[in-house]
Amino acid sequence: MIKNNIEKTNERLLKFASADKGLLIQIKSIKEITPEGRRLDSFGLPDNMEEYLDYRIANFLSYWEKRPDIDDDIIPALSPWYGIAEHTAFIGGEAEFGELTSWHHPFIHNWSTDREKATIDDKNTWLRLVLDGLMYISEKADGRFAVKLRGGEGAMDIANIARGNEIFYDFFEYPDEIHEFLDFCAKAARYSLTKQADIAGRYLGGIITGFDIWLPGNSTGHLSEDASVMISPEQFREFGLVHTNKITAGFEHAFMHTHSAGKHNIPEIAKIDNVDYIEISNDPNAPKSIEIYKELETELSGKTIVVSVGMDEIKDNMEFLSKKKTILWYDAQTKAEAIEAVELARSIV
Repeated sequence: MIKNNIEKTNERLLKFASADKGLLIQIKSIKEITPEGRRLDSFGLPDNMEEYLDYRIANFLSYWEKRPDIDDDIIPALSPWYGIAEHTAFIGGEAEFGELTSWHHPFIHNWSTDREKATIDDKNTWLRLVLDGLMYISEKADGRFAVKLRGGEGAMDIANIARGNEIFYDFFEYPDEIHEFLDFCAKAARYSLTKQADIAGRYLGGIITGFDIWLPGNSTGHLSEDASVMISPEQFREFGLVHTNKITAGFEHAFMHTHSAGKHNIPEIAKIDNVDYIEISNDPNAPKSIEIYKELETELSGKTIVVSVGMDEIKDNMEFLSKKKTILWYDAQTKAEAIEAVELARSIV
């Protein structure tokens, strides 16, 4: 493994998973050693998948070769990543690549004529990019790094992309059509995630999510509930929770990505079956995720919460963190800063 102290990392992950409280820290990036990147739209994707993944693997190894001794709690793991469109374009429609990401364009413009365009097709180009990409990365890993899932979206997020923001009017005008489509989206998400896990395989008896969070046992993730930012808790309970439950049903653990701008629905998201790992992303013009974590302490009781923090936020919340079960995400400018952040987190007991 390209990380020298991986045995220590594994021990901490296993101990943390079975504990009632604890603290892990993942150094998500170190600016001074991050390789320069190429434009995503310069590879000729969706063709030339192997050329693109070879480039991605080389950049990944270049980065990790410069930080093998940083004793944090992240597993060197890689997945195929094509922007964001792959999370939803596998059900149909057109997508395009840009400099830094990809977009899946809405394609259900009329429920009576367009609904049949959404399908679960094992030959879909975007599904193959993920599944064949996972297989390719698995073959190239050669014990140097692990393979993680690409992840996916909750049912409402898939529907939101396929339909566009007209979906929020459809709640009132076409509720039956929306519920039928959300049921389909849940089946599609579960299909994709299950196929991904079959190829990525097990690590320490569990899986590594697309956001680098290790989950024990038969688990899944990541999932996202971004559309929940735009609706009320009542609407989320009716159109979101009930359908994402169909994705997470039967798993031991599920990891969910949420947004600080959607604070009002985080307590509802916490009710989704088996969602016991929740990341609160920092948004512009919204409270910091650590503050939302503290504000929703009661609603998030018993969950493992993931928050992005700076050095001062760790220092200012040491007592709170000592009583919770938390994973800290930290972006460092330098390796020295990364080591300092890890040491600070380790001092919290």
